[in-house]
Amino acid sequence: MREHEVPTHVQAEDKALLWFTFPQIVAVVATCAMAYGVYRYFPFGPSGLKLGLAILLGIVGIAMTAGRVGGRGLPLVCADLLKFKLGARRYAGSPSELAVSEPPPQPAARPDPLRLLAKKAAYGMGKAMKTARRKDRAPFRPHGWFGKRRRARGGDQAKRNVREARTRKPWYRLLAVAGLLGLSLLAMPSSASADDPDDNPYGDAWRLEEIYFVPPDPVSGRRIYVEKLAVTGNTAAVTLRAAQELGLKGRVYGGRKGRTLKMGVNSTFNAGQARTYNLTLNGPSPSFTFSWLDALGFAGATSLKRHQIPHPLPSADGDICDLEVTSLEWTPGQIQGVIASDCITNTRHEEDLRVYGGHFSQSVPALLDATVTVVAGTVAVAWGGHSTTAPLVPGGETAFTLAVANDRAVSELEIAADLTATLTVPRPPMLQTVHHPARTDVYTRRVTCTCGESSTVKTVRIYVHHPEHVRATERQRADVTRTRTESVLLPPGLGLGADAPYQALRVPPPQPPPPKAEQSPVGDSGWWNWLWPGD
Repeated sequence: MREHEVPTHVQAEDKALLWFTFPQIVAVVATCAMAYGVYRYFPFGPSGLKLGLAILLGIVGIAMTAGRVGGRGLPLVCADLLKFKLGARRYAGSPSELAVSEPPPQPAARPDPLRLLAKKAAYGMGKAMKTARRKDRAPFRPHGWFGKRRRARGGDQAKRNVREARTRKPWYRLLAVAGLLGLSLLAMPSSASADDPDDNPYGDAWRLEEIYFVPPDPVSGRRIYVEKLAVTGNTAAVTLRAAQELGLKGRVYGGRKGRTLKMGVNSTFNAGQARTYNLTLNGPSPSFTFSWLDALGFAGATSLKRHQIPHPLPSADGDICDLEVTSLEWTPGQIQGVIASDCITNTRHEEDLRVYGGHFSQSVPALLDATVTVVAGTVAVAWGGHSTTAPLVPGGETAFTLAVANDRAVSELEIAADLTATLTVPRPPMLQTVHHPARTDVYTRRVTCTCGESSTVKTVRIYVHHPEHVRATERQRADVTRTRTESVLLPPGLGLGADAPYQALRVPPPQPPPPKAEQSPVGDSGWWNWLWPGD
């Protein structure tokens, strides 16, 4: 289950159920109970009329509780309209038109609009009761609407009088019920007197979501600064510095969708103090949230989101070397990182190899085993318009330092490597061919022939014919040196965020308390004037 905390010190009301606050829930329950009472105990009319009145009353009550006009509650809007209608007016002309030779008469004090409305309702109810008594009608008895009615006294004549009173249309009762409903709607917990717009020091920003208290003046300035963000594997080291004495709560979220709470930290800071936290990185999109409550009574929060945390660290596979970023660190003014490389020692080299030479020549594509003797290259790093290069350490760790502006920014980190490998390729022996044309060789031999006792010596010629042919001889070849180049680009999209430089919070001096209001008596200030103000 995801943890969700609602602080009690921020300038917002708690939502107890859905989007309703506690006063609104009480007002809605009271409205529903009143609507049910009208439907159940209304004195006359069919059930359809009672149901319609109950539904109308419920809709009006809920609208007055939860409805808003321009971000303000309907009770406040109605109170403003009533105050404008019944209250005093403000002269809109020029001051010169008000110049008179004698001081103007003091206007009579007018009562509060709600008190005036209650007074008028009470006057109407009293007048209706007097009219009913004058016409020999039954007196206004609300207890007769609920529960068991009182028994009539006086025998049959009293019963007939009660029966006639029931058959009459008690319009005064409807008037009394309407007055009570109006007073109850005006007295709901969610209603309050509207303030003058000129007296609101926060402008229209606080009118978007109406609240029923005046928050203190905020102290502008940041409380928390991120001074270091180092990522190594699945761990992030975050250094925070506080500009004001405060209490901090940190939350680490991760998981498959990045919404699961994985870790939490709680600590306190003094002004200018720095702390380092080793936070777990989990899932493809981790995030950190730090909420604070300072010594001035104000609260706030800051967060590091997915595009600000370089996780997961990138890696890329190449033909010569495989590159992987093992650590990445941001501090004010620079970015440092370590890139590990794993380079090959043996490979295969493809080339056109001559297998015959001389009179007959032929080459075939061959894949030869080669040995990597030297690997060299450079690593280029770029972030937010700043770039640097570092020589590659083959088979080891290459460290780089990139100087950046000491300012708040979020950019993608680009890392690319240009590699060159020197190969030693041994080649097999080659057959050297020699062409021999056709020829005839003549050989002379002396032969002695004996016939009886006589012998003779003769010269004999022998002809040997050699046809045309080609002869091949094997010849050894020396090893050759070849070079191979490639560019390895690490996957893009590695975001890294930099925070603004640290600045101490300047707390303004406390404002002096407002002077106490002094009351000066005007005319007769007896205690009865508070109970019965003049019209």
